[in-house]
Amino acid sequence: MTTDTRSPAWLGPALMCAASLCFALLDTGTKYLAAHYPLLQIVWVRYIAQAAGVVLIFAPRMGLSLLNTHRYGIQLLRGLCLCCGSVFVINGLARLPLAESTAIVFLAPVLITLLSGLLLKEKARTLDWVAVACGFAGVLIIARPGGGLLTWAILFPLGSAMTNAIYQLLTRSSRQSEHAATSNLYTGLIGALALTPWGISVWAPMAPVDFLILLGIGGIASIGHLTITYALLHASAASLGAYSYSQILWATLLGWIAFGVMPDAMGWVGILVIALGGLVLSVPQARHLGSALLRRGRR
Repeated sequence: MTTDTRSPAWLGPALMCAASLCFALLDTGTKYLAAHYPLLQIVWVRYIAQAAGVVLIFAPRMGLSLLNTHRYGIQLLRGLCLCCGSVFVINGLARLPLAESTAIVFLAPVLITLLSGLLLKEKARTLDWVAVACGFAGVLIIARPGGGLLTWAILFPLGSAMTNAIYQLLTRSSRQSEHAATSNLYTGLIGALALTPWGISVWAPMAPVDFLILLGIGGIASIGHLTITYALLHASAASLGAYSYSQILWATLLGWIAFGVMPDAMGWVGILVIALGGLVLSVPQARHLGSALLRRGRR
């Protein structure tokens, strides 16, 4: 599956912003449920619902070809990375404010820059290292050594950032050979299978409304991952980096609506510094996109 160069310039960014909203909704629902039910139960059912959603949408027209993959090893690693990332992030959401936890998870684009050099032998630019410095500084500002957020719980969103970075690198390396639905089906299946022993052992009865919410966030997760995969078909990963940071703004808004919590002044500064790191990475691509839109407008 290759990037469609005939796509409108706005399509990739629009899909990335939509995916970011899906993930912010996923985290909000997860944080709500984590206050009432075991964490592993929530993640387990979410992955079952994610896999079921892909099957319901794509199996009628793809049949058994939905299971066809050329890279079983990559699919296994992707699924395990995302599963570990989910366990990390849900533990972080249970212990930290939604906006701050989301911002720390968004160190992933910066970590991708570092890992790309180590794993893919891609040479980092000066702007890449500026972004790394912004991300590290932003986390320090949010955590505030000596402040309330610098606890062991901050290791959860940091762990999620690392596993998500590896997941995205694996996705990037396989997107040309794997169908988006197939990749997302294996992600859901591997997460569900890996967590089955723990999901069963900690199971607690759920209120019908809460169970529907849990199924809903599983469906939202499926839609979000599919949307990101399709966004990568219409624009490069580098050019979409800045737009993924819209999730921080969605998370801040939803955290205020659902929990009545807003970041304090230093929290806002840290969030903006981390977002600045992502924007720095996308400056050349943003200029290219702006020029393309300007040329289109003059026609």
